[in-house]
Amino acid sequence: MRVFLIVIGEVVPVLVLVGLVFVERWKRDKSGERPPIREKLLREPGHTLRRQFAAGNETFLGWFFGAMGAGCFFGFLLFSEPPGYESMCLAVALAAAVCTLMGWRTLKGLRPLRLGILGEQAVAEQLQSLIARGYQIFHDVPGSGKWNIDHVAVGPAGVFAIETKARSKKPGRKKQQEHEVIYDGKTLRFPWGEDNATLEQARRNGRWLAEELSKATGERVAVQPMVVLPGWYVTMTTRSDLKVLNAKVVPEIIANEEPVISSESVQRIAYQLDRRCRDVEL
Repeated sequence: MRVFLIVIGEVVPVLVLVGLVFVERWKRDKSGERPPIREKLLREPGHTLRRQFAAGNETFLGWFFGAMGAGCFFGFLLFSEPPGYESMCLAVALAAAVCTLMGWRTLKGLRPLRLGILGEQAVAEQLQSLIARGYQIFHDVPGSGKWNIDHVAVGPAGVFAIETKARSKKPGRKKQQEHEVIYDGKTLRFPWGEDNATLEQARRNGRWLAEELSKATGERVAVQPMVVLPGWYVTMTTRSDLKVLNAKVVPEIIANEEPVISSESVQRIAYQLDRRCRDVEL
């Protein structure tokens, strides 16, 4: 009986908390509570990653409570020894192990998401200075599938599709500094490895956005793709059609480009981007 009470004392608070959460949601829905603003809002930097991070957190909590509940039940079986408890203990121990493993894998997946969110926020802060120079900035522009373009800047020098990649720094090649990435026009060479996929992704995003904006506006729209690596010093060994830059230099690079489109075209393009990105509901 004592063991039973101990297990109940561990499990009941968790069950009560979960129950209160569902009851609160039910009461809020039943009361007709609704946001004060009906209009949809623009996406913020890292919008997609934030949603993935939130979903990952919920998944982790599910595995966490599953492992904890299985552990408590295992203890109850071990000390109370009901009929056939050996088989039950084995099954519960296996369930606890699965929950623990899946929880750990989920937790590991949250770290790159958090790094990506911070990277997109860092680039967004740098792009803010372009607003005073006649540019409009859009973040997390949704594509035609389950993907997005991290940032799009539209202004006098045209349209820029910016792909942000936040990469951790760690020791690697002896002849390459830890803070340096070398770009030869075909490959990004980090101290610890190479990346070809990001360059193709940026070019593919640029082509798609140019096609979509051209259709929507009825005029030919050129898009310049860029790859931005927050916190990295980029060494270019050759000229390339695709710029790879540190976040801090992006505003000056864009602002120093020659004007190529009219203010009317800027407004038409910005209108289409606004329509695509304005899908956040309160």
